[in-house]
Amino acid sequence: MFLLTIIGCTSVEKEDLQKLNGYWEIQKVTQPDGKEVEFDINTIYDYYEIGQDNIGFYKKVYPQLDGTFIVDTHREEIEVIEEDKNFKLKYYSDLGEREVHIVGLTFNKLILKNSDYKTYCYKRAEPINLLNDEK
Repeated sequence: MFLLTIIGCTSVEKEDLQKLNGYWEIQKVTQPDGKEVEFDINTIYDYYEIGQDNIGFYKKVYPQLDGTFIVDTHREEIEVIEEDKNFKLKYYSDLGEREVHIVGLTFNKLILKNSDYKTYCYKRAEPINLLNDEK
Protein backbone atom coordinates (compact mmCIF):
# COMPACT_ATOMS: atom_id res chain seq x y z
CA MET A 1 0.00 0.00 0.00
CA PHE A 2 2.80 2.44 0.94
CA LEU A 3 4.69 1.70 -2.27
CA LEU A 4 1.61 2.30 -4.40
CA THR A 5 1.12 5.66 -2.72
CA ILE A 6 4.70 6.69 -3.48
CA ILE A 7 4.50 5.58 -7.09
CA GLY A 8 1.09 7.11 -7.63
CA CYS A 9 2.08 10.53 -6.22
CA THR A 10 5.56 10.80 -7.65
CA SER A 11 6.62 12.04 -11.02
CA VAL A 12 10.08 12.90 -12.22
CA GLU A 13 10.58 15.92 -14.44
CA LYS A 14 13.57 16.41 -16.72
CA GLU A 15 14.76 19.38 -14.64
CA ASP A 16 14.83 17.11 -11.55
CA LEU A 17 17.56 14.89 -12.99
CA GLN A 18 20.44 17.06 -11.72
CA LYS A 19 19.20 16.32 -8.18
CA LEU A 20 20.58 12.81 -8.69
CA ASN A 21 24.14 14.12 -8.36
CA GLY A 22 25.77 13.41 -5.03
CA TYR A 23 25.82 10.86 -2.24
CA TRP A 24 22.87 8.55 -1.46
CA GLU A 25 22.32 6.28 1.53
CA ILE A 26 20.00 3.27 1.23
CA GLN A 27 17.09 3.33 3.70
CA LYS A 28 15.05 0.32 2.64
CA VAL A 29 14.39 -2.22 -0.07
CA THR A 30 10.84 -3.38 -0.77
CA GLN A 31 10.48 -6.84 -2.30
CA PRO A 32 7.82 -7.55 -4.96
CA ASP A 33 5.73 -9.36 -2.31
CA GLY A 34 5.72 -6.21 -0.13
CA LYS A 35 8.29 -7.38 2.43
CA GLU A 36 10.66 -4.62 3.46
CA VAL A 37 14.27 -4.71 4.55
CA GLU A 38 15.33 -1.57 6.41
CA PHE A 39 18.90 -0.33 6.77
CA ASP A 40 19.60 1.61 9.96
CA ILE A 41 23.37 1.91 9.54
CA ASN A 42 25.25 2.03 6.26
CA THR A 43 28.96 1.70 5.68
CA ILE A 44 28.62 2.29 1.92
CA TYR A 45 27.01 5.17 0.02
CA ASP A 46 26.18 5.38 -3.66
CA TYR A 47 27.63 8.32 -5.57
CA TYR A 48 26.17 9.64 -8.82
CA GLU A 49 27.58 12.28 -11.13
CA ILE A 50 25.48 13.13 -14.19
CA GLY A 51 26.35 15.88 -16.67
CA GLN A 52 24.04 18.13 -18.67
CA ASP A 53 24.17 15.54 -21.47
CA ASN A 54 22.55 12.95 -19.12
CA ILE A 55 25.71 10.84 -19.16
CA GLY A 56 27.88 10.23 -16.13
CA PHE A 57 29.06 7.62 -13.67
CA TYR A 58 28.15 5.73 -10.49
CA LYS A 59 30.50 4.56 -7.73
CA LYS A 60 30.41 3.09 -4.24
CA VAL A 61 32.06 5.20 -1.54
CA TYR A 62 32.87 4.44 2.08
CA PRO A 63 32.33 7.30 4.53
CA GLN A 64 35.07 7.77 7.10
CA LEU A 65 34.79 9.18 10.63
CA ASP A 66 36.75 12.31 9.66
CA GLY A 67 34.29 13.37 6.93
CA THR A 68 36.28 11.99 4.01
CA PHE A 69 35.44 9.06 1.73
CA ILE A 70 37.32 6.03 0.49
CA VAL A 71 36.32 5.56 -3.13
CA ASP A 72 35.86 2.10 -4.62
CA THR A 73 37.88 1.51 -7.80
CA HIS A 74 34.88 -0.04 -9.59
CA ARG A 75 33.00 2.51 -11.68
CA GLU A 76 29.92 2.14 -13.83
CA GLU A 77 29.17 4.52 -16.65
CA ILE A 78 25.51 5.57 -16.62
CA GLU A 79 23.09 7.20 -18.97
CA VAL A 80 19.72 8.73 -18.14
CA ILE A 81 17.17 7.64 -20.74
CA GLU A 82 13.72 9.13 -21.20
CA GLU A 83 10.98 6.71 -22.28
CA ASP A 84 7.31 7.67 -22.47
CA LYS A 85 7.79 10.61 -20.05
CA ASN A 86 9.54 8.31 -17.57
CA PHE A 87 13.24 8.12 -16.81
CA LYS A 88 15.57 5.20 -16.28
CA LEU A 89 19.24 4.79 -15.52
CA LYS A 90 21.23 2.48 -17.75
CA TYR A 91 24.48 1.25 -16.18
CA TYR A 92 27.43 0.05 -18.27
CA SER A 93 30.41 -1.83 -16.86
CA ASP A 94 32.79 -4.68 -17.64
CA LEU A 95 30.24 -6.95 -15.95
CA GLY A 96 27.49 -6.02 -18.42
CA GLU A 97 24.52 -3.67 -18.57
CA ARG A 98 21.54 -3.14 -16.29
CA GLU A 99 18.66 -0.72 -15.99
CA VAL A 100 16.60 0.76 -13.17
CA HIS A 101 13.60 3.06 -13.37
CA ILE A 102 13.60 6.34 -11.46
CA VAL A 103 10.31 6.18 -9.57
CA GLY A 104 10.88 9.29 -7.47
CA LEU A 105 13.52 11.98 -7.17
CA THR A 106 13.68 15.05 -4.96
CA PHE A 107 16.71 16.74 -3.46
CA ASN A 108 16.46 14.49 -0.37
CA LYS A 109 14.82 11.28 -1.66
CA LEU A 110 15.59 8.83 -4.46
CA ILE A 111 13.42 5.83 -5.33
CA LEU A 112 14.59 3.29 -7.92
CA LYS A 113 12.94 0.10 -9.17
CA ASN A 114 14.86 -2.68 -10.92
CA SER A 115 13.75 -5.33 -13.40
CA ASP A 116 13.07 -7.76 -10.52
CA TYR A 117 10.47 -5.26 -9.20
CA LYS A 118 12.51 -4.50 -6.10
CA THR A 119 12.17 -0.89 -4.98
CA TYR A 120 15.15 0.88 -3.43
CA CYS A 121 14.56 3.96 -1.26
CA TYR A 122 17.48 6.29 -0.57
CA LYS A 123 18.02 9.47 1.36
CA ARG A 124 20.58 12.15 0.56
CA ALA A 125 23.78 11.43 2.47
CA GLU A 126 26.30 13.86 3.89
CA PRO A 127 29.86 13.29 5.02
CA ILE A 128 30.19 12.00 8.58
CA ASN A 129 32.64 13.88 10.81
CA LEU A 130 32.68 12.37 14.29
CA LEU A 131 36.24 13.47 14.91
CA ASN A 132 35.39 17.20 14.54
CA ASP A 133 38.35 17.74 12.22
CA GLU A 134 38.34 20.90 10.11
CA LYS A 135 37.99 19.04 6.78
